[in-house]
Amino acid sequence: MARLQIRELGRETWPDFARIVEKHNGVWSGCWCVAFHARSGEPDTAASNRAYKEKLVWANQSHSALVYEGDDVVGWCQFGPPTELPARMGRLSKLGVDPPDWRITCFFVDRNRRRQGVAEAALAGALRIIAASGGGTVDGYPIATRGRPYSNSFLWAGVESMFADAGFRPILSLGKSKLVMRKVVRRRAPAGVAMKSRPEAKRPQAGASTS
Repeated sequence: MARLQIRELGRETWPDFARIVEKHNGVWSGCWCVAFHARSGEPDTAASNRAYKEKLVWANQSHSALVYEGDDVVGWCQFGPPTELPARMGRLSKLGVDPPDWRITCFFVDRNRRRQGVAEAALAGALRIIAASGGGTVDGYPIATRGRPYSNSFLWAGVESMFADAGFRPILSLGKSKLVMRKVVRRRAPAGVAMKSRPEAKRPQAGASTS
């Protein structure tokens, strides 16, 4: 397998992103990775989701760490501030959890590249981009598999062990297997990835790991 490289989703990389999504029939029944973005009154179809995603990317309001193998995207990790990815935040606020500066909401890996470290590369890439964009608290919402087999369709948010290996620590359980895991990422200078400006990070919160 060729060396994996990270590039951020944007206008220049949109065609590559669109190509892998189209290869997989819009991903998750035509989602186009818009489920966590705020929408109002727009039809939920593959065509409308594609148009909405492209509009967000052009406006610099949708962010992902794209994993490249050669010229092709083989996976990604979506991330962004809660204002950009607000869906499913209400439950956390009701449970008294302080909102993070950043959310890592979902992953996707090409069907021909699964179990080859693509998701791990995507997570590492997202954290590097976040660090170069100001850092701050970062939340993920993985599944705690505890050795049980799961279909890939249930693992779109990643697994606990992958987040733990990246320095995240659990702060809350959402049901029997869903977790909220948090990490504090320190601000770092950009290195090898073109970055865009981000909101200033909040002060680190107690109980979260740092990197």
